[in-house]
Amino acid sequence: MDMLKDFLLQLACITTLVFAYQIFFAGKVGRDRYVKTIMIVLLGLSIVLCMTFPAYITSNIRMDIRIIPLLLGTLYGGWEIGAGLSAIIVLYRLFLGFDLGIFTTIATLAVTMPVIVLAHKRFTKARMNAKIRIALILSVSYWLVGVLIGTCIRGFSFHTFQVQLIYLVITVTAIAYFISLKETIDEMVRKHRQLQSEAKDAEIAFLRSQIKPHFLYNSLNSIAALCIDEPRKAEQLTLDLSQYLRSSFDFKQLDTLTTIKNELELLQAYLNIERARFGSRLDVEYDVDADLDIQVPPLVLQPLVENAIKHGLMSNLRGGTVKRIQLLYGQSLRIHSEEGIGTKVIFDLPAQSIKLVGG
Repeated sequence: MDMLKDFLLQLACITTLVFAYQIFFAGKVGRDRYVKTIMIVLLGLSIVLCMTFPAYITSNIRMDIRIIPLLLGTLYGGWEIGAGLSAIIVLYRLFLGFDLGIFTTIATLAVTMPVIVLAHKRFTKARMNAKIRIALILSVSYWLVGVLIGTCIRGFSFHTFQVQLIYLVITVTAIAYFISLKETIDEMVRKHRQLQSEAKDAEIAFLRSQIKPHFLYNSLNSIAALCIDEPRKAEQLTLDLSQYLRSSFDFKQLDTLTTIKNELELLQAYLNIERARFGSRLDVEYDVDADLDIQVPPLVLQPLVENAIKHGLMSNLRGGTVKRIQLLYGQSLRIHSEEGIGTKVIFDLPAQSIKLVGG
């Protein structure tokens, strides 16, 4: 019973540190250098605690379940994590004392670690059940190699073999539990991020689809009024409205970027429609000091210009001049407004040039 309590104490140490890692780094694989460092520190500490409070079979033979953090770290973090944890095991084992056990430790690591590292790539691509099977096969292999090497060095003992079986049951059960727990948490995090992304896309789609009925009504009235006296102008205005509606309802391009050139063409179509309504009250100046092929989110300019016309021109009989996102980039608009003078809307977007493909 004392040995079982010792194993459970080691398991409690591992559980506490693994949960700490899961809380702060759920859904992340040990690719980032910072994440890898934290993983080595926490899993290395769990290994040290396991080796500090081992289960004693005899006064000279002790056992611990260091294989659990070693296996989890290597399979999820790769060879660098595995090498770091292996070094911690060897160095701390030397610190505890030089005896026959150190040879068993080094020989077992030398035989099993290359196999565990090679299984890492296949493990990361597998589904949860397959990951559990891979980990269990590796843990049994580690146990079997340790038993064979220990038997060669110390000889066979039935009592020791019984404790080894208890050790194996605890190890494979704990590894299956930890992997299923991590995969479940990671899946929850992925679904949460997906829901956030879908909510963002739905909000953007809603904003893009808002074609106000009065705008469409007024546009059609303007076209109808021009059909008799200025049919060519009515034709051009119809094409402008068609281009505007096509871009506004193009939901398939929701996740793609467009160019400043395309945005200006859409904006020009919108302003042509509004100019037919306001006549000389609406004046427009374009001052574009940027590469027209720079990529920006679609419909990023038109809502600002529409707002300027609605709140700036319609309320002013003399008219005026139009000179002139947080959902995508986490940056808010900067608005500077002076009564009777005008309003500036400023926002920064990371520029992306179009990449040409082919010759």
